[in-house]
Amino acid sequence: MAEKFNFTQQRIEKILTPLAGRVEFHDSGCPKLTCRVSSTGVKSFVLLKWNGKTMQRVTLGKWPDISVAQARILAGDALSAIAGGINPTEEKRKQRVRRITLQELLNRYLKDKCDLREASILDYTKKLNQGFSDWLEKPINEITRDMVLNRRKQFEGGRDNKMRVLRLLMRYAVVTLKALDENPVDVLRDGSLWAKAKRKKRMIPSNNLREWYEAVLSLENEKAKVYLLLLLHTGLRDQDIRYLEWSDIDFKSNCLTARDTKNHTDFTTYIAPQIQPFLTHLKVLTGDSRFVFPGDSKDGVMNIPRKPIAQIVSTTGINFSSHDLKRTFLTIGEAAMIPFSLLKTLANHKTDGDVTAGYINTEANTIKQAINKIADYIEQHVQCPR
Repeated sequence: MAEKFNFTQQRIEKILTPLAGRVEFHDSGCPKLTCRVSSTGVKSFVLLKWNGKTMQRVTLGKWPDISVAQARILAGDALSAIAGGINPTEEKRKQRVRRITLQELLNRYLKDKCDLREASILDYTKKLNQGFSDWLEKPINEITRDMVLNRRKQFEGGRDNKMRVLRLLMRYAVVTLKALDENPVDVLRDGSLWAKAKRKKRMIPSNNLREWYEAVLSLENEKAKVYLLLLLHTGLRDQDIRYLEWSDIDFKSNCLTARDTKNHTDFTTYIAPQIQPFLTHLKVLTGDSRFVFPGDSKDGVMNIPRKPIAQIVSTTGINFSSHDLKRTFLTIGEAAMIPFSLLKTLANHKTDGDVTAGYINTEANTIKQAINKIADYIEQHVQCPR
C-alpha cells in the first residue's frame, strides 16, 4: 500500500529514488493528490480520481517545477473540472493540439492518410503553399472565418481549389483531431460563396484524330508514344499507365492490370490488337526494367512526357493533356454505342452510388469486346482516306 503523509517541500525532496519501476505517495493534506517517483529520479504530482469505472489520472506537473502548494491548487482545480463533467487530461490535449501550425496539420494529415497517391500529396502541398504560405507557421486556432473570406478575395484564379485543400485540413482538425470546434472555411458554405465547379470537357474530336495519331506515331520517344496510345485505347488515368510494371502485362491473355488505382483497387482491362505490337516493341527496349515506362522520378518511373506532348501540340495545333485522352476514350465509346454502365466499368469509375450497377458484374469477354470496338473506331478514323 502506498505511503501517506503530509506533503511539504522538504519531505518531497527527501523521497528516495526506487531501484526499479516507480512508487507513489499520497498527500494527507490534499485528498487524491499523489507524488509519483520513477527509477530515473523524476518526481511528478498526479491527481487520482476514481470515477466509478476506472481510475482517472491527471498529471499536474513535475517537482520542483511546481511546488507542493501549487500542486494542491492545481489538484483542486482539476477536481472541480471533473465534477463539472470536464476531463482535464482531454482539455490539455485539446489546448496542445489547438496550437499546432497549419504546416504541422498538413504533415499530420499526410501521415494519417497513408493511402494517398504521390500526385495528391504534391497537389495538396502545392496548393497550400500557393494560397497560404504566410499562414503555414500560424496556429490553426488563430485562423478565423474573416481571414478565410479576406484571403479568398485575394485569389485571382483557382481560388476554390486552394480553399478546398484548406477546408479538407480544417475538417480533419475538427473531426479527427478534435482540435477545433468549427471549420472556419465553412463561412464559404454558410454564405453560399463556393463557385460551382466547371467540369472540363476538352478532348480530341474525331475529325482531328488522324492528324493527332500521325503526330504520335512520328515521335522518336518510344516510351512517350506507347504511353499516349495506351491512354487513348484504355481510358486509364495517367498514373495507372506510368506505374505499370512488366509483371502487370499478360501478353498471352492480352490484358494489363493497373495496381492500386484511384479507387484503391487493382483494375484489369484488355489490350486492343492495334496496340499489342507497340507494347511488344517497347518490351525489347525497357524489358530489363521493372517498369514498362522507367524514368527519373523518385519512384523510378517516367514523368509525364511534357516535351513530346508539346511537340505534338506544336505540330498539329491540337491542345491536349493526358487526362483529355480519357475523355476522348469515353466519347469514342459513346459514339461506338457502348452502354453507359459499361463505359463506367471500362474507365474504372466507381458505381457505388448507382444501385442498379451494383447488381451488374461485367463479364471479361464483354470488356474485351468493348475495348476492341473502341480500337476499331479509332482505327477507322485514323486511316488515310482512299
